[in-house]
Amino acid sequence: MKTKLSKLIITLLILITFIISPLLSNRADEFEFMKEVVEKNHKNFFNTVSKEECEEEYKRLSSNIDGISYTDYYFVLSSFLALSNDSHTSLEAGDIYSYFMYYPLQLNYVGDKVYVVSGLSDYKDYMGKEVTAINGVNIKVIEEKVSLVVPHDNTVYLKLWLNNQLNNTSFLSFIDVADSDKAPVTLTFSDGKNVSLSPTLSQEIDRDDIISAFSSYSPYIYQGYYRAMEIRDDVLLISYNTCSDNPSYPMKNFASDLKKALKEKKYSKIIVDLRYNGGGNSAVLDPVIKLLKKEKCSKYALIGENTFSSAILNAVSLKDDADFTLVGTPTGGSINHYGELKSFTLPETGWEVYYSSKYFKLSKKYDGSIIPDVYIEKDAESYFSGIDKEMEYCLGNYF
Repeated sequence: MKTKLSKLIITLLILITFIISPLLSNRADEFEFMKEVVEKNHKNFFNTVSKEECEEEYKRLSSNIDGISYTDYYFVLSSFLALSNDSHTSLEAGDIYSYFMYYPLQLNYVGDKVYVVSGLSDYKDYMGKEVTAINGVNIKVIEEKVSLVVPHDNTVYLKLWLNNQLNNTSFLSFIDVADSDKAPVTLTFSDGKNVSLSPTLSQEIDRDDIISAFSSYSPYIYQGYYRAMEIRDDVLLISYNTCSDNPSYPMKNFASDLKKALKEKKYSKIIVDLRYNGGGNSAVLDPVIKLLKKEKCSKYALIGENTFSSAILNAVSLKDDADFTLVGTPTGGSINHYGELKSFTLPETGWEVYYSSKYFKLSKKYDGSIIPDVYIEKDAESYFSGIDKEMEYCLGNYF
């Protein structure tokens, strides 16, 4: 009984906070404050829009600023930051996620198409199905709407961001796809069928009742810092998931062990997996790249939408300096980009605004996303059955 009462009290507190939250800030002053600080301190906020265009957009966004919902206010500020054309310039509002409303299906991009990847068990018949429209709005049109709200410097990053927002009715309402954040949403599938879904707060979703569209997962995915593993008698796979030292297994020790392994055995293929590496310090991998440069065999580096920052530099170094072939899909990060983040706190909401203080021109040869030498198109059948097409290509089992 006490447990039920505690849950009821918590729910009421959440609802009360949700109702009064729009009254907690003087938004017009805070928005103006954010605008002035970002424009003054960003390395080049006006790199794609003129100051005059920026001023016009600010006026449009700030109209009726005190009359919108708490979540809409968050997206208004994000829309202004999107003018920077810089994925590193962003708004972090830790509390905002407890106010977002979601319908109970998770959608993700698989290649250029959107599929249901997970959701409540009541909707098991929709697992793995392609979604072509939300409330009658085509997915491609939604992408165009989103580009005005999300700070980004390439379309790969934009789709990656959308993976976490296509079931967010607070966001869909802001871009005029949903009637409101609490209104039912209709998904249209590629077979022409529809389903209507009611949104709820994320904390009210029963996590134990969530099922997945995946029947299996790739056996080659590794969750740690880095690892070298012989996956076939003549093939060595090096998984590299973060450009930083593992405190319990420093890179110098890893490189030393790798040197011994390469000396003891000659591999016909070496694969370096950078698909899940979000960056860090690019120099960490230098000892490994130096070793691999000497190897005379078929060499592949895997890249994808989750490859960012220093991992992109490592991919380019493997390609240009160590004769690796890049395999996969374009990277989510851009090789030449704004960065070296600084931040400040908004005075009313307490939200944190991050902005770039430098521009890194790291390559004259490449720009934007790094495009693989061998593009492996993702398809839903392989994706949901755990077939790793990039690895299968490198192993000679694909095409």
